[in-house]
Amino acid sequence: MTILSGQKYLFLFTLALILGSCGWILEDHRYDYLKEKQSEPIEISSEQSTRPIIDFYPIPSTEEDLVGDSYEIPLPAQVFSSGSTNEIRMHKLGEIRWLYVEALPSSVWPLMKDFWSSSNFGLSYEDPNSGIFESQELQVNSKQTKLQMKIEHGIRQASSEIFLSHLIKNTDNNWIRVPVEDNLEDDVLRDALDFLTDAPSTGGTSLVALNLNLGQKAVLKQSEDGSNFIEMNLEFPRAWAAVDRALKEALITVNDLDRTNGVFFVSFTREEEEGFVKKLFTRSKNSKNPDFKIYVKKIGQNKCTITVDSASEVAESFERDLLSEINQSLS
Repeated sequence: MTILSGQKYLFLFTLALILGSCGWILEDHRYDYLKEKQSEPIEISSEQSTRPIIDFYPIPSTEEDLVGDSYEIPLPAQVFSSGSTNEIRMHKLGEIRWLYVEALPSSVWPLMKDFWSSSNFGLSYEDPNSGIFESQELQVNSKQTKLQMKIEHGIRQASSEIFLSHLIKNTDNNWIRVPVEDNLEDDVLRDALDFLTDAPSTGGTSLVALNLNLGQKAVLKQSEDGSNFIEMNLEFPRAWAAVDRALKEALITVNDLDRTNGVFFVSFTREEEEGFVKKLFTRSKNSKNPDFKIYVKKIGQNKCTITVDSASEVAESFERDLLSEINQSLS
């Protein structure tokens, strides 16, 4: 009898608990999120992080911001990945050469470590925090030299850039770059390109080099007045060349350009279609296409902004689309 009574009480307790929960479940909770209030931001000391916390989906602080029982959520900043083609190519701008790799720096780091370990130059120094490799000292024309490689995050979201410098020690015991006509940069970069091409497409990731994944060189942002722009952590010559290459890759018609003032004159239009493709961008030399000015402006020694300005009010709605298309094609 004692056991049966215990089971009976347990059954009644469970039944009461279920019935009590049904009342809350059957209530309409669709608009509970409108009752939420803005909480205090999480405080993080400067020693832990210097990156600000951004609330991309803020809850309205007053009822005036509400329209009926809803409110508008702003669009987050667009981020475009580098794709899945595993493309590797060499770029050249003036006397500067670098490799572009469609992989995160933390994945490129172990591959380049293997490259240096298997090369005839040897490896004397490595720092995964700064992304630097240095070869053993080389005797070139009876002078002391060395090779220094640096891996950085690329312009696109999941990409890397590999730079190489051939350095020589001068009379003041400082390392300076060997003149282009005498250095080994082009040959060694081509060897690294061949090594990456033959490497497996699915490599590992170095945990010690995860810090290199930060610092994307191009970010689509919005100013306080609501206008959009691309911020590039590059010097003007590279920013200009990157935009020029992006316009060609996106097949956007360039009518004229003014490098001195940092302006591209382009034509661009957009047509809406039903189905899976919601936005189909079309470019042609039709004179009816809206005209735009793309400005590449230097705002610091190694920083530029990309903005778009339309010649008519009708084309203003296309400005963000054009900027997004440029951002997607940057590399």
